[in-house]
Amino acid sequence: MMRVKFLSILLATVWITATADIIHRDDVNLDGATDVGDVNTVLGSLLDGTGDLARSDVNGDGMVDVGDVNAVLECILTGGHVEERTGYDFVWDYDQIPEVHLEVGVDDWNRLLLAYDADRLTKLYIPANLTFVQRGQVTRVDSIGLRIRGNGSRHRPEGKAGELHTAGSTTWHSVGWGVNLRKYVKDEAHTLRGIRKIWLRYGYNEPTHVREMYCYRLYEEFGVKCVPRITFCNVGIHVEGDEREANYGAFYILEPIDDRFLMDRSDFFGGSDGYLWKCGKGEADLKFKFDEMFGWDDNGEMDERPYVLKTNTSQFKQAKRQMSAFINNLVTLGEAEFHDWIATVTDVPLLLKTYAIMVAIGNWDDYWNNSNNYYLYFNSTNQSNYKVFFIPYDLDNTLGCSRIVGNVVDTGRHDPMNWGQEHNLLIARLMHHSDYRELYKGYLKELVNTPGALMDPATSMTRVAEWMAFIKPLFPNDLDRDNIIYDGPNPMSNIRDYRLTYGTDKENYFKVRKHVIDSIP
Repeated sequence: MMRVKFLSILLATVWITATADIIHRDDVNLDGATDVGDVNTVLGSLLDGTGDLARSDVNGDGMVDVGDVNAVLECILTGGHVEERTGYDFVWDYDQIPEVHLEVGVDDWNRLLLAYDADRLTKLYIPANLTFVQRGQVTRVDSIGLRIRGNGSRHRPEGKAGELHTAGSTTWHSVGWGVNLRKYVKDEAHTLRGIRKIWLRYGYNEPTHVREMYCYRLYEEFGVKCVPRITFCNVGIHVEGDEREANYGAFYILEPIDDRFLMDRSDFFGGSDGYLWKCGKGEADLKFKFDEMFGWDDNGEMDERPYVLKTNTSQFKQAKRQMSAFINNLVTLGEAEFHDWIATVTDVPLLLKTYAIMVAIGNWDDYWNNSNNYYLYFNSTNQSNYKVFFIPYDLDNTLGCSRIVGNVVDTGRHDPMNWGQEHNLLIARLMHHSDYRELYKGYLKELVNTPGALMDPATSMTRVAEWMAFIKPLFPNDLDRDNIIYDGPNPMSNIRDYRLTYGTDKENYFKVRKHVIDSIP
């Protein structure tokens, strides 16, 4: 250690000036230069705790050690920098479990409770303060907007209908949250390093609490970039007057699918100025297109219809016309015409790769089987010259959590080549063509037969076990449900024998699914 300190003295005359509007991790003492002062700040943290512990983790590995000293020295010698984590990398940091602390006034909290009683689908925002703790760095944002999110997972946040907040004797219920940091004040200070919105989502009736993490990460690993980012977090909510905050425990931070989502992936989509539709309610089959099925998102307060326009809402009529024409072609084109047309308006391999994952993970609450839970993004406002992208979301009913819905009874053993219903035409019609079927089948087999990756059973069992161990310290918590962690399916699942971290060829979901997929001729 003394040798490192001696070397820092020799380099005292070498320094790098940081630009006024950029803060680098190697400028530990924030004096605008990378020099011996930064080395000594790290050494102070390392040796006697006198340095800035949060900023001294220069290389971002979660520890302050000689590696951070050497990271600063390398910057001094080479003239390079260790950049601060950007908003996306900062918030969705897979190696960490950030803390999300929410503070709410008691009157506003009571207003939210009563709004839920009047309408369980309430879109009411209330003001709150947020503190985000990541790698020892504390970011506070006051005057944010907070609202309840979810559908089947929605609950009253506290107590029984009609009750107001009862400090010290509260029954806390699990509930998802939408956080809009710029709901009331629209400036850069009201962001998390540029991130304006996050969704806080929990494992509703999902005892491993890692299924959605597994599924979204699987999409990323398979090269399907049109899915939201996800990571774990630890959520606490403090209502004014309470002695302590309520510990909600392990949640996900999920990236909202909105205009910022499109902008961040503009190169992937080939543009970010088109029409984004949220599709669901169990009615978005892309076959029927009655006027009452279409709506638009009015200033963030989503219309509850099967097809809801989320971007360019002032152009609703044009967007609806484009969507209707797309549906009309799905319904009316002959088989040969459909085969060629769909390849011009979609990236068919990407769509089939997306759907191979959907069926491999056994998501019965999807488009093909249940007309639900997806977005469509048309990357151009041109009525006929566009590419449309399928974006999946809501992946909790997966990996052996079965229901008797549509064609599916047992999600592990159901035939992947005949997963969904024939009237859900976007996928059903692709399956009519042998070249598309073969492409889809190839993706399925690649998923379960790539050793050490993707849905390889040994790899998947290890991954799930590690993630469960990662978040286990956050259980139990103050919630009255979803507050324990164990390996099992949704308690409401009609198939009760699937496990993810262990089990025979008949009870481990990954092994069962691999056997079924390998059996496809």
